[in-house]
Amino acid sequence: MTEIVSFAVASPVFCMAGYRSPLKDLQIAPNLATCKYPSCSSHMLLARLHIYLHDIAVLTRDAGGPKTTRREPSISVHEQTDAAGILAAHKAVGHHIPGRRLQQRLGNGLRFLRMDAAGAPVATTWVVGGGGRYIDELNWLLPMAPDELWVRDVFVMPSWRGRRLFADIATCLADRGDGQPRRVWSDVDWLDAASMRAHQTAGFRVVARVRALDFAGRVRLRSALPSWPLPVREIDPTSRLILLRGSRLRRHRELIA
Repeated sequence: MTEIVSFAVASPVFCMAGYRSPLKDLQIAPNLATCKYPSCSSHMLLARLHIYLHDIAVLTRDAGGPKTTRREPSISVHEQTDAAGILAAHKAVGHHIPGRRLQQRLGNGLRFLRMDAAGAPVATTWVVGGGGRYIDELNWLLPMAPDELWVRDVFVMPSWRGRRLFADIATCLADRGDGQPRRVWSDVDWLDAASMRAHQTAGFRVVARVRALDFAGRVRLRSALPSWPLPVREIDPTSRLILLRGSRLRRHRELIA
């Protein structure tokens, strides 16, 4: 277990109000605790038919993004590499990850970070570095530059929410240690107002909104591939309709993390 950096928590500002999207001026409703999509009944009907709508925002924090104002108590960030320690950290913050998914993430090269306050975990996240981020809902393996990172599944324990902790995490990840900040990527559910707001506060901006209509995890009708700084080669990136079977299905299962 290696300590990476120590920093302090920013001032407590976090708002659950609706988030004004920069794309098409879409107003995202704040009542997400009861319904993930605008029409609960329609979503439930589609789910019974094993049809799912994926609506995802891809965001980036440019190199040299804003730093956060920090204050006590200090937060230390640690990389955890053993499965038992990762499971324990998840449990400590009230989060759950299936053992199989954990092993798949480690096998695909993801790194696990734990944020501690006074020696106790308060937040966790996974980080993709090198290679690329596989967005399995759309079957795109989006490559990154070698020094860039993609943050995954940030989870802050409930008693620590509302303190801009994610902004400090993003600043930590952007620090390469040589005085030159790196770019950080992320993706979240477009209708998750809290996550979108947290990303905006942390200096992220939306670079694409992408969607897919998923038929039982085997057939997907998806958005066109957005403009990307590096060539995207997997899985069949130019096709709007993708069938997952044979070698494609096997590759999809290998990449899921």
